[in-house]
Amino acid sequence: MQIIDVNDDRYVVQGTVSAQKVTHLTTDQIKNRYSLADTVLRNGDTLYICMKIIDGEFEDIPGNIT
Repeated sequence: MQIIDVNDDRYVVQGTVSAQKVTHLTTDQIKNRYSLADTVLRNGDTLYICMKIIDGEFEDIPGNIT
């Protein structure tokens, strides 16, 4: 599994493709070809189809769990 850091965000890479091979597709069409993809990042001629990692916070609540 490859993870990319961009600014303060992290992404799981689901696939890569050459930008020259998909000139006829929109980014939404590219995302729809991958399960759970919500972002397409570009570095040079390579497109990275990614899923953004959501940073969650939680708080333990004391009590009995049944």
